[in-house]
Amino acid sequence: MKKNILTVGLFATSMLLTCNVAQASLINGGFEDPAYSSRGWYTPETIPGWETTDRAFELWSHDFQGVTAYEGNQHAELNAYIAGTLSQDVVGLSAGDELGFEFAHRGRQGTDTMQLSITDLGIDNTYGTSDDTNLFSKNYSTGNTDWAFYTNTGEESILALGNTTRFAYSAVGGSSIGNFLDAADFGVGVNSPGPSSSVPEPASFALMSIGLFGLTGLRRRRKKNK
Repeated sequence: MKKNILTVGLFATSMLLTCNVAQASLINGGFEDPAYSSRGWYTPETIPGWETTDRAFELWSHDFQGVTAYEGNQHAELNAYIAGTLSQDVVGLSAGDELGFEFAHRGRQGTDTMQLSITDLGIDNTYGTSDDTNLFSKNYSTGNTDWAFYTNTGEESILALGNTTRFAYSAVGGSSIGNFLDAADFGVGVNSPGPSSSVPEPASFALMSIGLFGLTGLRRRRKKNK
């Protein structure tokens, strides 16, 4: 009986320590996959995670034409053939999750402007329909002398509604030149821990109770046998 109580207690405690709340985030946020050796235009299906309104992605390798990547070996340019939008649809968010974001932005030939928008896609999980809800939208302007790193610090809380959420960068103005982007991330625990990453879920509380019960029972039996 003692072994059973100890086993249950240790198992539950171990599960509590290793159980993490699911945290949706961006895929390939630094545009490192696949790796390329130079600047080029690549068909949408070759870039994991991202979608584009353009007919191709434009990626730059590190230090091409003297422009270094913010991190890693590659970065993207929003304006490939048009002033396009790069986006990802993020799933796995729960209603009330506090969301955070971060990304690096840089102009190409001068000061470029892009818009970051975060949109809940509603019950139908389809972009552009009547039940879409704008969770966040802001323009960012950056010169071409260096990267600027932006986060949601200082912004009002961004709370998920529990549906698929679209995270999108859109070039504002221009045509085929402008808006370098790198090191993008978004989700629960990005830049701001949020409630769902710091407060255990009910299941975690249950595991905690079982673990404590098992360990407490073991201590009592040891005292009784002394």
